[in-house]
Amino acid sequence: MAELALSLVEARFLEALLTAGPPTVARCGEVLNWSHRPFPSEWAERSIDRVHFGSEFCETLLPGEWQVRQAVAAAMSCGIGLSLVTAPASDAGLERLSALLQLLPAGSEVIANDWGVLRLLADFRPAVIPVAGRVLCKMVKDPRLPSAEWAKLYPHGIHSRPFVALLRRLGVGRIEMDVPPFAQPADFHGLGPAISVHSPFGFSVRGRSCRAGSLNLPLEQKFMVGPACHRECLVYIDHMSRRQGGSESDLPTFQRGHTIFYRHSPEMNAALATAVAQGRVDRLVLSGDWNEDCRSHQSSR
Repeated sequence: MAELALSLVEARFLEALLTAGPPTVARCGEVLNWSHRPFPSEWAERSIDRVHFGSEFCETLLPGEWQVRQAVAAAMSCGIGLSLVTAPASDAGLERLSALLQLLPAGSEVIANDWGVLRLLADFRPAVIPVAGRVLCKMVKDPRLPSAEWAKLYPHGIHSRPFVALLRRLGVGRIEMDVPPFAQPADFHGLGPAISVHSPFGFSVRGRSCRAGSLNLPLEQKFMVGPACHRECLVYIDHMSRRQGGSESDLPTFQRGHTIFYRHSPEMNAALATAVAQGRVDRLVLSGDWNEDCRSHQSSR
């Protein structure tokens, strides 16, 4: 049976969910207001085995020291695993992360979405366990793809021998990936590192300029790199659609910060369920607070 992990970006949910022992999946859905439940109904009373804490996409959301200490204490009190999630990092971000790594208990995972972060983690092995995040595991995941034939034109190389060999040299024994549009169980064949898969949302693309962060800026300053961040992405969510046309195969799409996400189709969920049943995937990462509609005051575009 696959391990269940819950991803959280905001520290305030640690206390809400982990004060009374490992939360069930149903409890997570209640607290985080999931409208698209990323699990089969029979999993509702399963307990979470691990917390993934932090942001994969923006180093501004890297937790502070007190937040990491809070996450460590909460995970230890519940007897569940902890994975610190990190984003693509600047030199300053690497310095901040280096200080945080010293706060993690031995055996903690660190999910890296930056090659420099993986290199940094080599200095902390074996105390921390490096994991290659889904930003490093490149795939074409366009939610507008019209058919499986189009998807076949852009196969991913996550399981290729050169990529697996590179990961092994960096001490990586686990990778994270998304369910691509028109996925088949063979996409998760798992001949290399262990595989974690995110559900029920995948990310399509990320950039450097933040749409939500530009809301209150004058026109000439919008979408520039480097303005002060007020963490608008924790409040505003942009639901996206094509103005003209579109296809029945288009996946529901939304943007948070500078990253665009899509929701899995029933067929994609079925392919993932088959891969889990076949033992190809041994961890599911449930999208916790970073989803499409957990707040009532959204902005639509």
